Amino acid sequence: MNHQDRIQNIDESEVAVLRNVTKFPVYNQEYALPNLAVFINERGSARVLYDKHEVVFKKNQVAVVLPHHLLCPLESSDDFCISMVVMSSKFVDELKRRTLSHDYNKFHLSPQTQLTEQQIMQVMRVLEVTEMIYESTVEAMPNRHEMLMYMSDIALEFINSFRHNQDVANKFATRNNVLFNDFCDLLAKHYCESREVIFYAKQLNLTPKYFSKIIYDTIGVTASEWIDEFVITNAKNMLATRVDLTIQQVANELGFDEQASFCRFFKRITGLTPKQFRKQC
Repeated sequence: MNHQDRIQNIDESEVAVLRNVTKFPVYNQEYALPNLAVFINERGSARVLYDKHEVVFKKNQVAVVLPHHLLCPLESSDDFCISMVVMSSKFVDELKRRTLSHDYNKFHLSPQTQLTEQQIMQVMRVLEVTEMIYESTVEAMPNRHEMLMYMSDIALEFINSFRHNQDVANKFATRNNVLFNDFCDLLAKHYCESREVIFYAKQLNLTPKYFSKIIYDTIGVTASEWIDEFVITNAKNMLATRVDLTIQQVANELGFDEQASFCRFFKRITGLTPKQFRKQC
């Protein structure tokens, strides 16, 4: 099974382990990950935009990319090679309920952590066991789910403990970052329902003005711009991958009442109509 198939079957397999990944699926194009992904850089480097912030992902770094954040790979070196563990959203929800000690907030603005050679070896050992469990069937390993949950907990605990000892660790776990992550989660659930700043401010019990200030101070763009970017990213992905859907159906899926309003929205931000964009894909 190739890497793409493993990702597509993530809801069934719960966890996917990908080895010897030498390229990102796409470059210079944003996409929102619906799942939690752990990237382990074994060699080379890559330059990526993570929520509009440029990140250089280097050898012996581990990156924990949380669901609903925007990734835009820009370039990677010729010797770039990573291993990945991807967890389904349902699996992550259960993992969070079980392991409340994990401080996911520290990864919101700085997903990567630099590890030593010894620490990388420890993470890779956990990865190898996780891969063995992942490749087993429920018939062969009836407690497969529990073992995957256990190994995922261990992997994140390793990364958390390594990061805790770095000076940069606590800098990112601020109230603003927690609110931004809550905003990302709300947006992923409700972007088809509402694209209004006031809706998300109300959900977070904040005034629209204060909410907008927090988002701008945290990521450097307004809440309205971030909502538009998130919707456009999902619209682009749907137009490119769901060729079975008409433009009208895509508009309906994204919560637009009319195709015309969706087309105006799409062109205002991208400079292209949905039909023109689809032809370029």
